[in-house]
Amino acid sequence: MLPPLYFFGKTVKLINRIYDCVVVGSGAAGYNAAIHLVNFGVENIVILCENRLNGTSRNAGSDKQTYYKIACAGAEGDSPRSMAETLFSGGAMDGDIALCEAAHSLEEFFHLVSLGVPFPHNSYGEFPGYQTDHDSRRRASSTGPYTSKAMTEALEREVFRKGIAINDKTQVIKILCSGEGGGNGDKSAGNGGAEESGGGGKTGGERRAFGLLCLGEGNTFSLYLAKNIIFAGGGNPGLYRQTVYPPGQSGSSGVLAREGVRFANITEWQYGIGSIKFRWNLSGSYQQVIPRYLSVDAQGKEDEFLNDYFSTTGELAAAVFFKGYQWPFSAEKTGKGGSSIIDIAVYIERHIKGKRVYLDFTRNPQGGEIENFDLSVIGKEALDYLSASGALGATPLERLKRLNPPAIELYRSQGIDLAAEYLEIDVLPQHQNGGAEISIWWETSVKHLFAAGECAGSHGVRRPGGSALNAGQVGGLRAASYIAGFYLKNDTWFGPGGGGEEGPGERVLRAAAAELAAFERGLKLDYPAGKQAGRGERKNPGIPEKLRRLQEINSGAAGFLRNKGEIKRSLALIEAMAQESLEAGDEELAAAFKYREILLLSRIFHQGIWYYLDSGGLSRGSCAVTGGDSGIRPQAERGFPIDAAFHDKALITKFDAGADKVHSLFRPVRPIPQADLWFEKVWADYRDGGIFR
Repeated sequence: MLPPLYFFGKTVKLINRIYDCVVVGSGAAGYNAAIHLVNFGVENIVILCENRLNGTSRNAGSDKQTYYKIACAGAEGDSPRSMAETLFSGGAMDGDIALCEAAHSLEEFFHLVSLGVPFPHNSYGEFPGYQTDHDSRRRASSTGPYTSKAMTEALEREVFRKGIAINDKTQVIKILCSGEGGGNGDKSAGNGGAEESGGGGKTGGERRAFGLLCLGEGNTFSLYLAKNIIFAGGGNPGLYRQTVYPPGQSGSSGVLAREGVRFANITEWQYGIGSIKFRWNLSGSYQQVIPRYLSVDAQGKEDEFLNDYFSTTGELAAAVFFKGYQWPFSAEKTGKGGSSIIDIAVYIERHIKGKRVYLDFTRNPQGGEIENFDLSVIGKEALDYLSASGALGATPLERLKRLNPPAIELYRSQGIDLAAEYLEIDVLPQHQNGGAEISIWWETSVKHLFAAGECAGSHGVRRPGGSALNAGQVGGLRAASYIAGFYLKNDTWFGPGGGGEEGPGERVLRAAAAELAAFERGLKLDYPAGKQAGRGERKNPGIPEKLRRLQEINSGAAGFLRNKGEIKRSLALIEAMAQESLEAGDEELAAAFKYREILLLSRIFHQGIWYYLDSGGLSRGSCAVTGGDSGIRPQAERGFPIDAAFHDKALITKFDAGADKVHSLFRPVRPIPQADLWFEKVWADYRDGGIFR
């Protein structure tokens, strides 16, 4: 019998069971995955989370937070293929993933409706939609500012009702894996093959997840053994100094990265205007009522700076209105009159001129061709929208009261009165579009390890607003389907016949011990158990200082405006930080693991950006590539050139722990499949499990 497992001199508590699946994360994606597992008959599961009440989906939102699905009201025609084409058109997204998200969208939407999420319908039972950003039809629905919160709470009630175990205050710090490699290879279920493109490093081979090392309260270590893992840890705002994410969010995809999980388009984020005193997205109604943009210098002088970027008040007002539809920054919308000129103008005022920037809902924009703002100059589409909505008020606030009263109450609940004060803003990271590369069953490049929600890289460059909420729900369903329908029926790694000459228990523990030892060696962490890391004892800066420095580097070079020279300099700084040792006392141990995760992910993030730019890549949508340190404003006037050459390529990045190096490559995106829909054939494949092959 093997001795107990140890990590940093402490005994690791081995949870005395082998779970069929462990779900990591207590947001909408994680809860939904757990519910579907139980519905498929898989009850030997547990949910692990760091803080049950602190997730992004429970605490984030917008003016009218969107769920994106197939249109299902009135005479408006739609289909899975049509919706998949919209998703696919955003660039760098795999077509089979787009088809999965479209095909399951109504199933998951009505699953939420059945759990009590109050999506509105008319007296006949139709669920109408509205048009959102990057949307070709009116597919969007909403419950108001807190749609994802309503989803999370409804799903949580169902988790409680089903009696699914939740272990809170549990930080996953390591995924235990067996085998070499780190890629599904060319024969993976739906992952397709990927040719190396100068990035170096092998991505094939078999590697599977079998457990998780966790840090709990009191700096205790525990080990969970699992036949399958669904990782639903959210996005990674910890990369940046300031974001629109709720306070306390950092992400945990560095845990995936350490195991050699391949990432798809990790360079792609969604950026948009948000408030900073209370972190919130200023999309939709907040822009459609056409508020006044102004900057204030150190002497208190106000400037309606957008007048310098638009030739008439009507052009300015139309751009602000369309910012509601086109809220995320898009390099394609930086030409004359484009709504994303506003993002660049805000950036210049705040980060180059050093002013503070605000929205004012009490007064209309002034200046340009006329002194007095009048709704007649805003253009027919904007005027028709406000008229049809009964929102033709005299001021932005009056229009907002009629268009979306909860949007005002939301800020009032946070102590901010839009009728009495300006709202300070910035252009902020809002959503991570890239993440772990997944198969059509949301499995990562490590077998039995699935990613669902924002940590999954399903979106490509840009996406319709609200598609992320749908993708998280569909991802949980797909992963649960594959685990219940295929893996648990065919996996013998833990059971009889899977252990060779050694018993399976001893083999698993031996593999776990080897993983823990290798993990401890590779951390470069100075942690004498029991030590209190006082300032006077330190040899180098503490963890908070290191994290702030890292986030400053990421925010300065890798935001929505990127420059090849800056990325080269920042990448060198991050690589140097990766070689530094880290001191941590007992009270800093959790922060030390989190810092190491963010640092590793920063390396992958920056290396991916550098690889893209060094390959000749220009702006391809969600961010803009500047030509030089002084090239921001001229580009804003004529628009950034869009690089069509990379539109249909996914950028893949992967950390090679053995070489301590990040590898990158491009691969063609997979097209939307031409599925065989002959009913009898599909029925036969469904009955005998052929759908999983």
